[in-house]
Amino acid sequence: MKILCIGATNKDIIGVSYDAVVIEDSNPGRVQMKLGGVAKNIAENLFRLGEDVDLLTFIGKDIFGVDTVDYFETLGLPFTHSYIDDLRPTGIYMAVHGSSGELIAAINDFSLIESIEPSFFSSMSEYINQFDTIVLDTNLSEKTLHYIIETYKEKRIICDGVSQIKVNRLKHVLKYVDLLKVNKQELSSLLSQKNDDIIMDVKRLLETGVKHVVVTNGKDAITYNTEGRIYQTLIFEPSEIKSSAGAGDALLSGIIYGLNHGKSMHEAVNLGKKAASLTMEVDQACNPLLSKVLIEE
Repeated sequence: MKILCIGATNKDIIGVSYDAVVIEDSNPGRVQMKLGGVAKNIAENLFRLGEDVDLLTFIGKDIFGVDTVDYFETLGLPFTHSYIDDLRPTGIYMAVHGSSGELIAAINDFSLIESIEPSFFSSMSEYINQFDTIVLDTNLSEKTLHYIIETYKEKRIICDGVSQIKVNRLKHVLKYVDLLKVNKQELSSLLSQKNDDIIMDVKRLLETGVKHVVVTNGKDAITYNTEGRIYQTLIFEPSEIKSSAGAGDALLSGIIYGLNHGKSMHEAVNLGKKAASLTMEVDQACNPLLSKVLIEE
């Protein structure tokens, strides 16, 4: 099945503290600049897993944009229908991680992607209709997300919540979503209440009409539903944690890969867990060694 990933590509500026982070102070650590973005990470992972995938993303003509185009061309990832803006800069994501790789805080500057209007997508219907599955991140504006999801609701629609603020852009179109991946905090935000019981909260979310939900919770169990029941499964512990950046994107990538190959939801989640574990073992958003052999072994 052909997959189209629509959403953000950005330059990641990631700082990882050597010790426990001291708030409101300068913390010794390492800072790296890598290419990231939820849709880009998912597309790259699926490409490395051998899937028939395209990326429709949004890039500026600044130095980061030039680097991005070069990266995609070198990798071989199809992105030729992406939007390249003459004036607005490529998105930037800046994050601070603790010594164990956990996210402390982040700031994103995604003015380019948030400026994209539904009219851009209405002109690309012939291209988009080639695909069986559409994967979206919520970095697009609410009206643009709604346009895409409502227009292509007959296709398999998969969404990543991205953040506590941005996940709310999906509230009124959840009934068209086949699979939603969120973390515990995003789930709480979507339901407008603090999580007391993740399983009960997933039940509440399923009442909106969304077909499948996957909820991550850091090092704790992953919660998901299938065939009318809700399950929890422990994560796969990485051999060494270098960063949590991109781990959730890798989880969703592995799940999509599994579902695309006729696996059950249980099997697909296990493939996602393996992909996430492998990603946490590198200090970048995607593991360049990721392959279907590695996640299926």
